[in-house]
Amino acid sequence: MNPLSPVYYIRNNKGRAALIIFMLFFTTLMFLAGNYIASIDWYWEENIKHNEKMALVEALPGDEDFSQYHEVVGEMEKDPNLHLLGRTGLGFPGLDWITTIGLEMGSSSMVFSSKEDMETAFRALGLTADLSDMKHYGMAISKALAKNKGLHLGDIADATVDSSLDTSYTVDALIEEDTYTVFYLIECDPENYSRMYVFSDSMEGDALYNYIYDLIGDREVKVGSRSKIQVGQSLMPLHIILLVGGFLLSVILAVTVNSVVNGQYIKRTYEFGVYRALGLSKKTVFRKCAAELLLMDLIAIVIGAAIHFLLTFLLNELMYIPKGRYLPYVSVLGLICFLVSNLTVMLPMLISKGRRMGRADVTEF
Repeated sequence: MNPLSPVYYIRNNKGRAALIIFMLFFTTLMFLAGNYIASIDWYWEENIKHNEKMALVEALPGDEDFSQYHEVVGEMEKDPNLHLLGRTGLGFPGLDWITTIGLEMGSSSMVFSSKEDMETAFRALGLTADLSDMKHYGMAISKALAKNKGLHLGDIADATVDSSLDTSYTVDALIEEDTYTVFYLIECDPENYSRMYVFSDSMEGDALYNYIYDLIGDREVKVGSRSKIQVGQSLMPLHIILLVGGFLLSVILAVTVNSVVNGQYIKRTYEFGVYRALGLSKKTVFRKCAAELLLMDLIAIVIGAAIHFLLTFLLNELMYIPKGRYLPYVSVLGLICFLVSNLTVMLPMLISKGRRMGRADVTEF
């Protein structure tokens, strides 16, 4: 085998190569750490989808007799592009739940004034549940949220279950999809409506909201805040704190790994001095060092990925899913954390070792 091949060194120095691979494996732990951070966003994904498909329109305090609100509702009812679902003017709380990383967070809620409206909303939102037993002051929650709260079909949810609840509700339906939004059925007189849900068969997201804003104009009518903006703003500080912590750990890991690798490559200075004496250029020696380190890094990544997918599967199946929680297998944040960690470790090592070995001189020994 060609001595300049990166495989040559690994095959003939299995113990040393294994130690370097083991050290580089720790950079892949940041992928798992990033997935844990991203698990917080997972709980809000369905809620954001609901909010993008169905906007809340409500009267503002300045519209004391709701005249402007009813004027807007009248126009919306005549608009063939929009569908309206009535709800009571009162607000209702969501349920607090425990995330995968142990933080307690509060969910959002949607309230409907009739079973027919709730069924229409579920079809529009793509939710699957048996709503035949929904009653006044009933709630529909996902099976995942029910597990998280320790609730079952037919249970009473009150302040003893969640401190945010100021009255008693019955769990009348369980939703198949992993949504953490709480859906209430509160029957009331349509005359008391001061809020409406608005959705469209042809629009959602920016298109839907901009269409509603244009229709309302400057009248005293409010469009509910978009969850994707609120959630993004709320979680951003937490993401930044955790990412900064991850970067600091990456720096510590880079120093540690470089110390180990540096010790091994110092012992090989004579070897690279011989290569230089035989006429190999500094670039060739640099490429040999880089190829060895990159190959060992690739092996560490493959092993790390296999271990992480297996570990995530076991954690989800044995620990998280039974408790209504979830750890993503892959996330953008996880990939970013891994890349930052791996580059923090690898770049200084590639540059320093490649340059140092390229300057080796056999006459110095």
